[in-house]
Amino acid sequence: MPNPYLDRAARKANLTQSHRRAPKQEAEIAKRVGGRLTPGSGSGAVKGDVRVKGVVRIECKTTKNKSFSVTLDMLEKIEEAAASGGEMPVLIIEFIDDRGRKIKEVAVCPTYVLDSIGATA
Repeated sequence: MPNPYLDRAARKANLTQSHRRAPKQEAEIAKRVGGRLTPGSGSGAVKGDVRVKGVVRIECKTTKNKSFSVTLDMLEKIEEAAASGGEMPVLIIEFIDDRGRKIKEVAVCPTYVLDSIGATA
């Protein structure tokens, strides 16, 4: 008979540093912007990892690689989710070292987000 505890422990042992860091990254971003974590990390009906309702929808990515490819599909997915709530879409990419410690993070957003910031200043 399978043991759920042992199965869970085995899955956790096989996680990469990026997978271990991702939930922490999402929680830190949510706290920083005063937002809420999306249940299931956006795998359900509500997309995106962090949301400040009516303001911003954030998708978080973590990598230990020296580069990260931002795809059109990735941007369109967060844009579509943000548009449904009248929010600004943002993709945050965090680069980590081999121990899972943050080295640097960057935010990617469509230029119309920058235009809207300039219009309110």
